[in-house]
Amino acid sequence: MLRLRVFGFPVQIHLSFLLLVVFFIWGDWSAVAVGLWTVTILASVLLHELGHAVAVRGFGGRVEAITIYALGGATLWREVDKPIRGWRSFLVSAAGSGVGLLAGLGLFLLTAVGGLGAAAQRIVASPWRIYFGTAEQSGEYLALAAGAFIWVSVVWGLVNWLPIGGLDGSKMLREILIKLLGPSGDLHSRVIGFIVGAAVAVWLWQRGLRFATVIVLVFAASDLFNYRRGRPPRPRPPDPPPGDPPPMFSARPPSDPPPDPEDAQEPTRQPTG
Repeated sequence: MLRLRVFGFPVQIHLSFLLLVVFFIWGDWSAVAVGLWTVTILASVLLHELGHAVAVRGFGGRVEAITIYALGGATLWREVDKPIRGWRSFLVSAAGSGVGLLAGLGLFLLTAVGGLGAAAQRIVASPWRIYFGTAEQSGEYLALAAGAFIWVSVVWGLVNWLPIGGLDGSKMLREILIKLLGPSGDLHSRVIGFIVGAAVAVWLWQRGLRFATVIVLVFAASDLFNYRRGRPPRPRPPDPPPGDPPPMFSARPPSDPPPDPEDAQEPTRQPTG
């Protein structure tokens, strides 16, 4: 695992990130194209996580680590002086894709006005229509790198705002529902995230994207499962004093409700999905 510091934040690149190189080699890309795709994805994901990290720091939190994986990244942070909840937590979740969208759209506008040359202007038709094959065959590697960064930052940034379990959009929806419904909004957001994830998985499956289907289902299901795993056990009622015979019939006093998981001061992981 490679470790470094970026703008004062501890960053580590997980070994699983190398799976991207295998994926692109398997896709019959040239060595130069594989290298450019890997570097641009790393830059885009890192920029996304830095967006989360800067927001956390701005709200008085402390960033423990930023980890880059093959399928995205995660920012581990904890509250320090004041809670980061409600609209603050919403903005922390939204900041990752927000920063990526600004960077990706900014680079697209530069390309559209010819700032990277006429070839790049033709190859990058829009943030979601980029002729990567033409760029590689003609050796326009600057256009390929720019197109890759634009596509990952804009398209994936928008997808990450969808309320699919495990993505930032689900966390944003969670803060809204908790504000409207109280603590039960946590569970409601996870159920909605699973339903939306299942619908997206069906859409991907019908288009032959089997690997993406599995990834979406794993994200959505794990987010719902983590709700049950994160709930503390209900407190056990106190035992009767020693020597007293147990009553034949008794009404057990209702146990106190479990504390809201949102009140825990444990580090909060912001996955990029």
